[in-house]
Amino acid sequence: MRKPRAKSTRKSGIRAEAKSAPDVTIRAWEDDPGSGVLGDRPVPDVTQRPLAYAFPRPAPRPAAYQPGTPEFHYWTTAEALRRGADFWANLIPLSKWQVGPALKVLLDEGVNLNAFYHRRALNFFHGPSPQGTVFSAESPDVACHEMGHAILDSFKPQLWDAGSHEVAAFHESFGDMSAILSALQLPSLRTAVLSDTGGHLYRNSRLSRVAEQLGAAIRAQRPDAVDSDCLRNAVNSFTYEDPIDLPSFAPARQLSSEAHSFSRVFTGAFFESLGSMLAAEAATPSAPTPQELLAVATDLAKILVQAVQQAPVVPNWFAQVAAGMVQIAGSFDAKYPAILKGVFVKRSILSLLTATSLEALHRSMTATAAPKDGEPLAEIALASRHYGLDRPLLVQAASHARPFAAMAAAADASPIEPASAATAAQGFVDDLFRSGHVDYNGTGTPETRIAHGRGLHTHRLVPRANGIRLERRLFDCGFCCGGPLRAQAV
Repeated sequence: MRKPRAKSTRKSGIRAEAKSAPDVTIRAWEDDPGSGVLGDRPVPDVTQRPLAYAFPRPAPRPAAYQPGTPEFHYWTTAEALRRGADFWANLIPLSKWQVGPALKVLLDEGVNLNAFYHRRALNFFHGPSPQGTVFSAESPDVACHEMGHAILDSFKPQLWDAGSHEVAAFHESFGDMSAILSALQLPSLRTAVLSDTGGHLYRNSRLSRVAEQLGAAIRAQRPDAVDSDCLRNAVNSFTYEDPIDLPSFAPARQLSSEAHSFSRVFTGAFFESLGSMLAAEAATPSAPTPQELLAVATDLAKILVQAVQQAPVVPNWFAQVAAGMVQIAGSFDAKYPAILKGVFVKRSILSLLTATSLEALHRSMTATAAPKDGEPLAEIALASRHYGLDRPLLVQAASHARPFAAMAAAADASPIEPASAATAAQGFVDDLFRSGHVDYNGTGTPETRIAHGRGLHTHRLVPRANGIRLERRLFDCGFCCGGPLRAQAV
């Protein structure tokens, strides 16, 4: 149901007049508040297992509240997170989150144009925008992006601490893919998007534009930090480049090794694949139905999950996942592998040689070559004097054995030989320190530490008997491709 967007009047303690109805529903944003589309939904059960949430108590009475109120804030976030978790729970045999049976949801942790996932909770904030105060939790795009981090961490925990640009970027890409796939669970949105794009899904639309409202708020402070119409757009022209050779930060129009920026390579390939697969599967390719879109999106999500589950954690992670998706896709539909190969080759995520050799490579794989489920990563020691430390820096390297040599492509279409696990870890850690993402946590000396004034760090240093260990604290979705963005008081 389309309704005009209401101007935000949310203030602490203000309660809205609830509309009563014979069958109680709640009101929620259909996708991002920037789209301005509201709908009435069944009351979500946040305590539902296997992926339960722990929201702040007491919960407001379920009703159709107006945007801009604390009650609306609660229920629109709860609806999006329940919808997203139910979607993934139907695809992945998860019995719990990484933290346990219930994942905390902290709806407003203060002033910041941000949201982040750590293994204890989903954390959301509020911040200024030209249209008023933005609450990151109110966007289903943002909520289901953060939930995507939690889902991926629950079924592939080895990715959490891996020292690799591509692994970190894939975590961000999975968050955006989660936002897109969670949105597609709504019949009304599927219908609207197909209408708006004339049945050609791979076009700029509400579905491809992730977090329009938050993007506008960030753009007001730093115009080149995000895309021109949203935070990140899944319709883009980015192609793979070795992240070690990229700048650590760049304006949004360029690619950098920063995780949110580099994630757009895989997200773009995913969304382009979805559009091409839909056209191939639709009874009328120029006019696919909402049900056909749901079926193809579910197939692609299953293919993605299975590829992630079986892929070894190595520095060129994108190529490993892409190769796995091509191999798996044939068991869903004979048309899918060629489509995926075409997109991944176009994006240089797979080299021509890898794409055309996958079947032979797959047949040559041995069971002993594949990493065992849950196999830990090797911890390596990096020389750390240039970080201001006097002891070796211990890092988990992307060190799994490779069943076969899946490779990405250079600009001249030649295969890119993947970096060693140690080289990839060094490049990743260098960027962490250069961008101020590391909390020294008392290690080193004040004279040698590097300070950036950041209030939030993704990693911290922990003293150990044999050195100083680098540990991830959280996935910070400050959403800026161009570097740290400071929040401003409102």
